[in-house]
Amino acid sequence: MAFFRVSARSAGGSARRRRSRPIEALLFLVSVAAVTLFVTPAGAYPWMIRHEYTGCVMCHLDPSGGGVLTEYGRAQGDLLLRTQYGAKPEEASNTSRFLWGVPTPEWLLLGGSYRGMGMFQKLEGTSPAPRFVQMQADLRAALRASILRVGGAIGYDRQGADPAHLTGGAKDNLVAREYWAGLSLKDDAILLRAGRINVPFGLRHIEHTMWVRRSTRTDLDTGQQHGLAFAYNGDTVRGELMALLGNYQLHPDAYRERGAAGYLEWSPKPAISLGLSSLVTTALLDVDTRTTRLRQAHGLFARALPWKPLVLMAEGDVLLRSPVSEPTVVGMATMLQADLEAVQGLHFFLTGEAKAEGAGVKPSVGGWLSVNWFVLPHVDVRVDGILQSLGSTTTSSTAATLLTQLHVFL
Repeated sequence: MAFFRVSARSAGGSARRRRSRPIEALLFLVSVAAVTLFVTPAGAYPWMIRHEYTGCVMCHLDPSGGGVLTEYGRAQGDLLLRTQYGAKPEEASNTSRFLWGVPTPEWLLLGGSYRGMGMFQKLEGTSPAPRFVQMQADLRAALRASILRVGGAIGYDRQGADPAHLTGGAKDNLVAREYWAGLSLKDDAILLRAGRINVPFGLRHIEHTMWVRRSTRTDLDTGQQHGLAFAYNGDTVRGELMALLGNYQLHPDAYRERGAAGYLEWSPKPAISLGLSSLVTTALLDVDTRTTRLRQAHGLFARALPWKPLVLMAEGDVLLRSPVSEPTVVGMATMLQADLEAVQGLHFFLTGEAKAEGAGVKPSVGGWLSVNWFVLPHVDVRVDGILQSLGSTTTSSTAATLLTQLHVFL
């Protein structure tokens, strides 16, 4: 859900996007050449714990959630996500299939997605700035043949999303957020893969501009990295560990972060999950400070179902930044969210968040009030009202934002 675009160009000024080099284009083509370029877009919905889904591997090809759905995931989305008008069906309708009814072979996952947003934002001391944002126009596919797994995405972006660009124009670029190939073992309990992958850290949710995602750089919009990943999904324990080799769609090389990230989640009961995550990276030129810096994030997250209509989700992360020859800066980012599903498909979210960037910077706090309605098969609409107090080294300022979204997927 691309509310705002955060890029190396805007953050650092000298992290330039250029046209893909031949070797990087080859990496992309190898990953997606075996599949047609369509997507089954799927948000990462940690609130699916209300349906006793503590893991993601049954519904998503990505074992940690998000991205292309399996055929089982599409069927469950039709049965459990959208509003049912009348008696609830016992099995998914043909509309859960590609193009609202076209069958596909079991080994091929196809689809398509468009997400557009109207945004009205008022920053303290400035005039309101209404605008329309094309957030997503991606095509994706996945191949499952025996133990082989291949996934890839390509899309069009009018502006922003620099770290995911394949082409280097000021606007109107091709975007590839993820593409990877791997091997599935032990009846999909283990997945080994390599490519451009979502960084495994914390709660995987679609509100990628929340501070727990932006401050840790682990969002689903442009936060993916190239690397090698090992994922395990058991009955009560799941986790993923990834060696980060850098984002090879970001130039120059000095801005690429290398290191490791991972999480481990335990579900002692179907109604509760507890997890911890960790990330350590270093870059010769950090996109924020343009200095050599070690960056760390370590945190806890949890999901709980005290009452079936109500899901509670929380994450708290400690942020450590260590510039060369300077003291380590300690910060934090936290989030607490309540999701009330009044009737099937109609969700009301209340979210509080906070962040602190270290000594000398005033903390920031924010609140979200959101409504998300899965109104029809493959169609949902969402409205978010966001009020934030943004801290700086001298004072705090307020920002009020109203977002309206329409999401249509095949």
